[in-house]
This record gives sequence, C-alpha cells and structure tokens, in this order.
Amino acid sequence: MASAAQINEPAADRRAEPRMDCAGEQSVLVFRGTSYPAPVLNISSRGTMIASDISPRLGESVTIHFEGCSPIYAFVRWARDGRVGLNFGCELIIG
Repeated sequence: MASAAQINEPAADRRAEPRMDCAGEQSVLVFRGTSYPAPVLNISSRGTMIASDISPRLGESVTIHFEGCSPIYAFVRWARDGRVGLNFGCELIIG
C-alpha cells in the first residue's frame, strides 16, 4: 500500500523510471489521422510527455515521430493543461 507521502506526490514523481529532460526537442504526433507538432517535455524508455492541445480519450492510440527514428505506436495515459502523457507500445533504448 502507498504511504501518505506517495499519495500526495504528483504521479510523475512516484515513478521509478528515470526521465530525460527534452526541452527544445520536437516530435510529430499523428492523432486521428492528422499530424501535429509536439514539443517533447521529457522521455523515458516506456513513454513521453509532450506539449499539445489535442483532446484524446484515455487509452486512445497515436503514433509519434522523433527525428531520426521510425514512427512509434503509443497510447494516451493522461491529458491535461496542454500536456499529454504517452506510453510506448514497446520499450525504447534511449542513448
């Protein structure tokens, strides 16, 4: 069971997986057949947080393109305040 301190922490702070800050990095999000520029806020081997004003449903499938990489299938974990959390369909090796 989670401690009281963990319950009061934002969800992003409770994750054990390290994230890389990606301020200034760009991606292209394909959402419902339309491409949107999506600044990358952070990334881990299992997902990313992007800046976007889209209004997806939780669990909705999207594709994200990072420069120099093949398109990655992902699904929406959360969306609020102009930010979207995505889980990748497979684990990435970040280097």
